[in-house]
Amino acid sequence: MPACPAYEVDPRESLAPRGQVYNVRAMLEGRLPLTEGLAAEIYGCLACRACETVCPAGVPVGSIMEEARGLITEAAKESVWLRWSKRILLGGVLAHPWRLSLFMALARLGEAAGARRIVAMLSPALAERQALLPRIPKRSVLPERLMPSGEPRGRVALFSGCIAAHLFGDVNEATARVLQRNGYEVVVPKAQTCCGALHLHNGLPETGRELARKNIEAFGDIEAIVVNAAGCGAALTEYGELLEGDARAKDFAARVIDVSAFLVREGFEAPKPSASTRAKRVAYDAPCHLFHAQGVKSEPRELLSQIPGVELVDYPNSERCCGSAGIYNVTHYDMSMEVLESKMKDIVPARPDIIATGNPGCHMQLTEGVRRAALSAEVVHPVVLLDRAYSEEERG
Repeated sequence: MPACPAYEVDPRESLAPRGQVYNVRAMLEGRLPLTEGLAAEIYGCLACRACETVCPAGVPVGSIMEEARGLITEAAKESVWLRWSKRILLGGVLAHPWRLSLFMALARLGEAAGARRIVAMLSPALAERQALLPRIPKRSVLPERLMPSGEPRGRVALFSGCIAAHLFGDVNEATARVLQRNGYEVVVPKAQTCCGALHLHNGLPETGRELARKNIEAFGDIEAIVVNAAGCGAALTEYGELLEGDARAKDFAARVIDVSAFLVREGFEAPKPSASTRAKRVAYDAPCHLFHAQGVKSEPRELLSQIPGVELVDYPNSERCCGSAGIYNVTHYDMSMEVLESKMKDIVPARPDIIATGNPGCHMQLTEGVRRAALSAEVVHPVVLLDRAYSEEERG
């Protein structure tokens, strides 16, 4: 098993892995030269932030790693291929919504023309990685304003994301319907852009700051900014630290909230059982950037427990990293699959019909885990299950 905080840390002991944290600190303070070996060690970390949860001193390991990775990119202490791939795909495509839309449209056309088969023939390594990606659906675009279907309770904004909006548009649609059902007007600002999480995790902090400023402007003063992707939520809630000294950034971050935390905090209508309700064994897997970075731990389970037919099944280490970790499963594929294998060994004995998780990267990774384990289970966002229950109630 790879050495990382999620697997090696013991709350009764001091920081782990201590050597890595101390090396990073020494490098940032100029006491240790930045070598390619140290750079590889820093990028070898999943940055799952499990060590933050158990650290008695509250060391912000996530932000320390992001700062270190920014220096690595600046000093060109990584492969030319990786450096330029990040700049082109993350900085040149992901950071620009219209370019991303064009890229995804072309990818969808290529997929229809058999591009996946061609890639598999040309490169087994790339074929393994592309297996993690779901089929690219036609993008669903939400209206900029959706009115409540229940008794009006307020107005919220929905952060729709970048890649998530293209690959998991159904989650955004379900989120909007659930909020509408519970009395909220939903605003989807068209000027919003990528949250910047992947840029910050991969050594492009200036791009992350630029995206943060655009989002702060796009969302204005709407009281609550609801997010359904754990990685995006973690990045958005830390805009105050990213843009230190910017009062608007601090205010923006304070208004960001995960959809499960929002619904539990404000209260939501529990769906009623219908004739079509069937018992479902549901295993909840906690995304690292929801559990550790945002501290949202019990709320998704509370939400799931209110859905008719859901039997929440426990299994060991549900809060441990699945190995997705942004683009870690692309840049460190073999290590990522080792982490995933350990995760599935915990999940399989629980015999779930559904694995619920609240992050797009985790969704894709766990879907691959289900395939590898030959497990008959569907991977679903908790809010999608709630939306389905509302639909069943209405039909029933």
